[in-house]
Amino acid sequence: MKDWQKALRARNWMKRNESFLYTWHAYVGNELNLFKKFQSPVTVQEVAEANQIGEDLLQCWVEVGVSIKHLRKRTGGRYRTSKKHCGEFLTEDGQQVAAVLKEMMELHIPTLLAYPKFMQTGERAFFNHEKFGSVVAETSSLLEHFAIRRIRKLIREREINRIIDIGCGYGGYLRKLAETFPDIEMVGVDMNEKVIEYAQKASIGYDNITFVVGNATNWHPNEQKADLILLHNIFHYVEPSTRGALLGNISNWLEEEGLISVITPLHGLEQGQAFSSVFNSFFTAHSNLYALPNQPDITSIANAADLTISDLNPIVKEGGWYSLWLTPNEGRRIG
Repeated sequence: MKDWQKALRARNWMKRNESFLYTWHAYVGNELNLFKKFQSPVTVQEVAEANQIGEDLLQCWVEVGVSIKHLRKRTGGRYRTSKKHCGEFLTEDGQQVAAVLKEMMELHIPTLLAYPKFMQTGERAFFNHEKFGSVVAETSSLLEHFAIRRIRKLIREREINRIIDIGCGYGGYLRKLAETFPDIEMVGVDMNEKVIEYAQKASIGYDNITFVVGNATNWHPNEQKADLILLHNIFHYVEPSTRGALLGNISNWLEEEGLISVITPLHGLEQGQAFSSVFNSFFTAHSNLYALPNQPDITSIANAADLTISDLNPIVKEGGWYSLWLTPNEGRRIG
Protein backbone atom coordinates (compact mmCIF):
# COMPACT_ATOMS: atom_id res chain seq x y z
CA MET A 1 0.00 0.00 0.00
CA LYS A 2 1.30 3.44 -0.91
CA ASP A 3 2.30 5.77 1.89
CA TRP A 4 -0.41 8.31 1.05
CA GLN A 5 -3.08 5.59 1.30
CA LYS A 6 -1.78 4.53 4.70
CA ALA A 7 -1.82 8.14 5.88
CA LEU A 8 -5.36 8.61 4.55
CA ARG A 9 -6.63 5.57 6.42
CA ALA A 10 -4.94 6.74 9.62
CA ARG A 11 -6.56 10.15 9.21
CA ASN A 12 -9.96 8.54 8.72
CA TRP A 13 -9.54 6.60 11.97
CA MET A 14 -8.60 9.82 13.71
CA LYS A 15 -11.75 11.49 12.39
CA ARG A 16 -13.95 8.65 13.56
CA ASN A 17 -12.65 8.99 17.11
CA GLU A 18 -13.04 12.75 17.33
CA SER A 19 -16.36 12.22 19.13
CA PHE A 20 -14.41 10.91 22.14
CA LEU A 21 -13.22 14.48 22.76
CA TYR A 22 -16.76 15.47 23.69
CA THR A 23 -17.00 12.71 26.30
CA TRP A 24 -13.55 13.36 27.76
CA HIS A 25 -14.07 17.10 27.91
CA ALA A 26 -17.47 16.81 29.58
CA TYR A 27 -16.16 14.28 32.09
CA VAL A 28 -13.25 16.51 33.17
CA GLY A 29 -15.47 19.57 33.29
CA ASN A 30 -18.02 17.85 35.47
CA GLU A 31 -15.49 16.26 37.83
CA LEU A 32 -13.95 19.65 38.61
CA ASN A 33 -17.21 21.60 38.31
CA LEU A 34 -15.58 23.69 35.58
CA PHE A 35 -18.72 24.36 33.58
CA LYS A 36 -20.13 26.25 36.54
CA LYS A 37 -16.82 28.06 37.03
CA PHE A 38 -17.20 29.38 33.50
CA GLN A 39 -20.93 30.04 33.79
CA SER A 40 -20.18 33.75 33.47
CA PRO A 41 -17.36 35.07 31.23
CA VAL A 42 -14.06 34.67 33.06
CA THR A 43 -10.38 34.20 32.23
CA VAL A 44 -8.45 30.95 32.57
CA GLN A 45 -6.07 32.63 35.02
CA GLU A 46 -8.90 33.74 37.28
CA VAL A 47 -10.43 30.25 37.43
CA ALA A 48 -7.04 28.60 37.96
CA GLU A 49 -6.10 30.91 40.83
CA ALA A 50 -9.49 30.78 42.53
CA ASN A 51 -9.62 26.98 42.47
CA GLN A 52 -5.93 26.04 42.72
CA ILE A 53 -5.96 24.33 39.33
CA GLY A 54 -2.93 24.05 37.05
CA GLU A 55 -3.29 26.95 34.64
CA ASP A 56 -1.51 25.27 31.73
CA LEU A 57 -3.72 22.17 31.84
CA LEU A 58 -6.81 24.29 32.33
CA GLN A 59 -5.86 26.33 29.29
CA CYS A 60 -5.62 23.12 27.27
CA TRP A 61 -9.04 21.99 28.50
CA VAL A 62 -10.53 25.36 27.61
CA GLU A 63 -9.06 25.27 24.11
CA VAL A 64 -10.56 21.85 23.48
CA GLY A 65 -13.87 23.15 24.81
CA VAL A 66 -13.86 26.06 22.39
CA SER A 67 -13.01 23.79 19.45
CA ILE A 68 -15.97 21.48 20.15
CA LYS A 69 -18.29 24.34 21.20
CA HIS A 70 -18.64 23.34 24.84
CA LEU A 71 -17.19 26.79 25.66
CA ARG A 72 -17.43 30.11 23.88
CA LYS A 73 -14.67 32.68 23.68
CA ARG A 74 -15.53 36.19 24.78
CA THR A 75 -13.67 39.50 24.70
CA GLY A 76 -10.71 40.18 26.97
CA GLY A 77 -9.47 36.57 26.99
CA ARG A 78 -12.58 35.39 28.80
CA TYR A 79 -14.57 32.21 28.24
CA ARG A 80 -18.10 31.13 29.02
CA THR A 81 -19.87 27.76 29.12
CA SER A 82 -22.20 27.18 26.18
CA LYS A 83 -25.69 26.78 27.59
CA LYS A 84 -26.80 25.24 24.31
CA HIS A 85 -24.27 22.40 24.41
CA CYS A 86 -23.49 22.00 28.12
CA GLY A 87 -26.38 23.67 29.91
CA GLU A 88 -27.26 20.48 31.78
CA PHE A 89 -24.04 20.80 33.78
CA LEU A 90 -25.20 24.16 35.13
CA THR A 91 -28.25 22.71 36.90
CA GLU A 92 -29.19 19.70 38.99
CA ASP A 93 -30.60 18.13 35.81
CA GLY A 94 -27.08 17.19 34.81
CA GLN A 95 -26.54 14.67 37.62
CA GLN A 96 -27.61 11.66 35.59
CA VAL A 97 -25.60 12.76 32.57
CA ALA A 98 -22.62 13.14 34.89
CA ALA A 99 -23.20 9.65 36.29
CA VAL A 100 -23.14 8.16 32.79
CA LEU A 101 -19.89 9.98 32.03
CA LYS A 102 -18.33 8.82 35.29
CA GLU A 103 -19.30 5.19 34.73
CA MET A 104 -18.02 5.29 31.17
CA MET A 105 -14.70 6.98 31.93
CA GLU A 106 -13.85 5.31 35.24
CA LEU A 107 -15.31 1.84 34.69
CA HIS A 108 -15.97 0.93 31.08
CA ILE A 109 -13.09 2.55 29.22
CA PRO A 110 -10.29 1.46 31.62
CA THR A 111 -11.61 -2.11 31.46
CA LEU A 112 -11.83 -2.11 27.68
CA LEU A 113 -8.32 -0.65 27.38
CA ALA A 114 -7.03 -3.56 29.47
CA TYR A 115 -8.50 -6.10 27.06
CA PRO A 116 -5.16 -7.02 25.41
CA LYS A 117 -3.73 -7.95 28.83
CA PHE A 118 -6.84 -9.89 29.80
CA MET A 119 -6.86 -11.81 26.53
CA GLN A 120 -3.18 -12.71 26.78
CA THR A 121 -2.97 -13.57 30.47
CA GLY A 122 -6.45 -14.81 31.31
CA GLU A 123 -6.65 -12.27 34.12
CA ARG A 124 -9.86 -10.42 34.85
CA ALA A 125 -10.79 -7.10 36.39
CA PHE A 126 -12.60 -7.01 39.74
CA PHE A 127 -15.68 -4.84 40.14
CA ASN A 128 -15.51 -2.94 43.43
CA HIS A 129 -19.13 -2.77 44.60
CA GLU A 130 -18.30 -0.55 47.56
CA LYS A 131 -16.45 2.02 45.43
CA PHE A 132 -18.63 2.06 42.33
CA GLY A 133 -21.97 0.74 43.57
CA SER A 134 -23.34 4.26 43.99
CA VAL A 135 -22.26 5.23 40.45
CA VAL A 136 -24.00 2.22 38.96
CA ALA A 137 -27.09 2.89 41.07
CA GLU A 138 -27.23 6.41 39.68
CA THR A 139 -26.99 5.32 36.05
CA SER A 140 -29.47 2.51 36.59
CA SER A 141 -31.97 5.10 37.80
CA LEU A 142 -32.00 6.52 34.28
CA LEU A 143 -34.11 3.57 33.24
CA GLU A 144 -36.81 4.67 35.67
CA HIS A 145 -37.84 7.42 33.31
CA PHE A 146 -38.40 4.99 30.46
CA ALA A 147 -40.20 2.27 32.43
CA ILE A 148 -42.15 4.07 35.15
CA ARG A 149 -45.26 4.62 33.01
CA ARG A 150 -45.40 0.91 32.23
CA ILE A 151 -45.36 0.04 35.94
CA ARG A 152 -47.92 2.69 36.89
CA LYS A 153 -50.29 1.46 34.21
CA LEU A 154 -50.04 -2.09 35.53
CA ILE A 155 -50.69 -0.99 39.12
CA ARG A 156 -53.79 0.92 38.08
CA GLU A 157 -55.12 -2.09 36.19
CA ARG A 158 -54.53 -4.65 38.95
CA GLU A 159 -54.94 -4.97 42.71
CA ILE A 160 -51.40 -4.33 43.95
CA ASN A 161 -50.88 -4.20 47.71
CA ARG A 162 -47.17 -4.98 48.05
CA ILE A 163 -44.15 -4.34 45.83
CA ILE A 164 -40.61 -5.67 46.28
CA ASP A 165 -37.76 -4.06 44.32
CA ILE A 166 -34.72 -6.33 44.00
CA GLY A 167 -31.48 -4.41 43.47
CA CYS A 168 -33.33 -1.23 44.34
CA GLY A 169 -30.24 1.00 44.27
CA TYR A 170 -31.02 4.45 45.62
CA GLY A 171 -34.74 3.66 45.77
CA GLY A 172 -35.70 6.25 43.19
CA TYR A 173 -38.07 3.90 41.45
CA LEU A 174 -39.98 3.18 44.66
CA ARG A 175 -40.15 6.85 45.61
CA LYS A 176 -41.66 7.72 42.24
CA LEU A 177 -44.23 4.97 42.67
CA ALA A 178 -44.93 5.97 46.28
CA GLU A 179 -45.80 9.51 45.20
CA THR A 180 -48.64 8.09 43.09
CA PHE A 181 -49.52 5.11 45.28
CA PRO A 182 -48.90 6.07 48.94
CA ASP A 183 -51.02 3.19 50.29
CA ILE A 184 -49.03 0.38 48.66
CA GLU A 185 -46.41 -1.26 50.88
CA MET A 186 -43.00 -1.18 49.19
CA VAL A 187 -39.76 -2.96 50.08
CA GLY A 188 -36.37 -2.21 48.51
CA VAL A 189 -33.64 -4.85 48.65
CA ASP A 190 -29.99 -4.29 47.70
CA MET A 191 -26.77 -6.08 48.61
CA ASN A 192 -24.77 -2.83 48.92
CA GLU A 193 -25.08 -1.50 52.47
CA LYS A 194 -23.95 2.04 51.56
CA VAL A 195 -26.48 2.23 48.75
CA ILE A 196 -29.23 1.14 51.15
CA GLU A 197 -28.13 3.79 53.68
CA TYR A 198 -28.42 6.45 50.98
CA ALA A 199 -31.83 5.12 49.90
CA GLN A 200 -33.09 5.27 53.49
CA LYS A 201 -31.98 8.87 53.92
CA ALA A 202 -33.40 9.89 50.55
CA SER A 203 -36.72 8.26 51.41
CA ILE A 204 -37.41 9.95 54.74
CA GLY A 205 -41.09 10.90 54.73
CA TYR A 206 -42.13 7.98 52.55
CA ASP A 207 -43.79 5.95 55.27
CA ASN A 208 -44.82 3.11 52.96
CA ILE A 209 -41.23 2.28 51.87
CA THR A 210 -38.72 0.17 53.80
CA PHE A 211 -35.22 -0.88 52.74
CA VAL A 212 -33.21 -3.94 53.67
CA VAL A 213 -29.73 -5.21 52.86
CA GLY A 214 -30.01 -8.61 51.22
CA ASN A 215 -28.84 -10.93 48.46
CA ALA A 216 -31.77 -12.01 46.30
CA THR A 217 -30.37 -15.51 45.83
CA ASN A 218 -31.07 -16.39 49.47
CA TRP A 219 -33.09 -13.50 50.96
CA HIS A 220 -36.82 -13.91 51.50
CA PRO A 221 -39.51 -11.62 52.88
CA ASN A 222 -40.45 -12.15 56.48
CA GLU A 223 -44.05 -11.12 56.00
CA GLN A 224 -46.62 -11.55 53.24
CA LYS A 225 -45.78 -12.16 49.62
CA ALA A 226 -45.74 -9.51 46.88
CA ASP A 227 -48.15 -8.73 44.07
CA LEU A 228 -45.37 -7.16 42.02
CA ILE A 229 -41.62 -7.80 42.08
CA LEU A 230 -39.19 -5.53 40.25
CA LEU A 231 -36.08 -7.28 38.93
CA HIS A 232 -34.22 -4.55 37.09
CA ASN A 233 -30.58 -4.69 35.91
CA ILE A 234 -29.68 -7.71 38.00
CA PHE A 235 -28.71 -10.60 35.75
CA HIS A 236 -25.17 -9.42 34.97
CA TYR A 237 -24.40 -9.61 38.71
CA VAL A 238 -25.53 -13.25 38.88
CA GLU A 239 -23.47 -16.21 37.69
CA PRO A 240 -25.38 -17.73 34.72
CA SER A 241 -25.69 -21.20 36.25
CA THR A 242 -27.47 -19.71 39.31
CA ARG A 243 -29.88 -17.40 37.48
CA GLY A 244 -32.51 -20.10 37.36
CA ALA A 245 -32.26 -20.61 41.12
CA LEU A 246 -32.49 -16.84 41.63
CA LEU A 247 -35.64 -16.59 39.56
CA GLY A 248 -37.08 -19.66 41.24
CA ASN A 249 -36.43 -18.18 44.69
CA ILE A 250 -37.95 -14.83 43.72
CA SER A 251 -41.01 -16.45 42.17
CA ASN A 252 -41.79 -18.02 45.55
CA TRP A 253 -42.35 -14.54 46.95
CA LEU A 254 -45.21 -13.93 44.49
CA GLU A 255 -48.87 -14.04 45.27
CA GLU A 256 -50.76 -16.45 43.03
CA GLU A 257 -51.70 -13.73 40.53
CA GLY A 258 -48.46 -11.77 40.95
CA LEU A 259 -46.02 -10.54 38.31
CA ILE A 260 -42.29 -10.00 37.99
CA SER A 261 -41.11 -6.98 36.02
CA VAL A 262 -37.75 -7.60 34.37
CA ILE A 263 -35.54 -4.95 32.80
CA THR A 264 -32.18 -6.07 31.47
CA PRO A 265 -29.81 -5.56 28.56
CA LEU A 266 -30.14 -8.56 26.24
CA HIS A 267 -27.25 -9.76 24.14
CA GLY A 268 -27.65 -10.69 20.49
CA LEU A 269 -30.91 -8.94 19.63
CA GLU A 270 -31.12 -6.47 16.78
CA GLN A 271 -32.06 -3.41 18.82
CA GLY A 272 -29.01 -1.82 20.47
CA GLN A 273 -26.65 -4.52 19.28
CA ALA A 274 -23.54 -2.35 19.34
CA PHE A 275 -24.03 -1.16 22.91
CA SER A 276 -25.19 -4.51 24.27
CA SER A 277 -22.07 -6.08 22.75
CA VAL A 278 -19.76 -3.62 24.45
CA PHE A 279 -21.67 -3.98 27.74
CA ASN A 280 -21.20 -7.71 27.39
CA SER A 281 -17.48 -7.19 26.80
CA PHE A 282 -17.23 -5.08 29.95
CA PHE A 283 -19.08 -7.58 32.14
CA THR A 284 -17.22 -10.59 30.76
CA ALA A 285 -13.88 -8.93 31.51
CA HIS A 286 -14.64 -9.06 35.26
CA SER A 287 -14.19 -11.97 37.61
CA ASN A 288 -17.29 -11.02 39.59
CA LEU A 289 -19.58 -9.80 36.80
CA TYR A 290 -21.09 -12.03 34.16
CA ALA A 291 -22.08 -12.13 30.52
CA LEU A 292 -25.46 -10.70 29.56
CA PRO A 293 -28.29 -13.12 28.99
CA ASN A 294 -29.74 -13.53 25.51
CA GLN A 295 -33.37 -14.23 24.72
CA PRO A 296 -33.00 -18.05 24.82
CA ASP A 297 -31.33 -17.70 28.25
CA ILE A 298 -34.27 -15.73 29.61
CA THR A 299 -36.72 -18.23 28.15
CA SER A 300 -34.83 -21.15 29.65
CA ILE A 301 -34.63 -19.81 33.21
CA ALA A 302 -38.27 -18.66 33.07
CA ASN A 303 -39.34 -22.15 32.02
CA ALA A 304 -37.26 -23.67 34.82
CA ALA A 305 -39.05 -21.44 37.33
CA ASP A 306 -42.44 -22.32 35.79
CA LEU A 307 -42.99 -18.75 34.60
CA THR A 308 -44.36 -17.37 31.35
CA ILE A 309 -42.77 -14.46 29.45
CA SER A 310 -44.93 -11.72 27.94
CA ASP A 311 -44.53 -8.24 26.43
CA LEU A 312 -40.82 -8.38 25.58
CA ASN A 313 -40.07 -4.88 24.28
CA PRO A 314 -37.07 -2.54 24.01
CA ILE A 315 -37.21 0.43 26.38
CA VAL A 316 -33.81 1.94 25.52
CA LYS A 317 -33.12 0.84 21.96
CA GLU A 318 -29.64 2.36 21.79
CA GLY A 319 -28.49 0.46 24.86
CA GLY A 320 -30.19 -2.84 24.14
CA TRP A 321 -32.31 -2.66 27.32
CA TYR A 322 -35.51 -4.67 27.22
CA SER A 323 -38.48 -5.01 29.51
CA LEU A 324 -40.73 -8.03 29.99
CA TRP A 325 -43.26 -9.54 32.37
CA LEU A 326 -42.98 -12.92 34.07
CA THR A 327 -46.13 -14.55 35.39
CA PRO A 328 -46.69 -17.91 37.09
CA ASN A 329 -47.95 -20.58 34.74
CA GLU A 330 -51.60 -21.49 35.18
CA GLY A 331 -52.08 -24.11 37.84
CA ARG A 332 -48.60 -23.57 39.30
CA ARG A 333 -48.38 -23.89 43.07
CA ILE A 334 -46.26 -21.16 44.59
CA GLY A 335 -43.93 -22.39 47.32
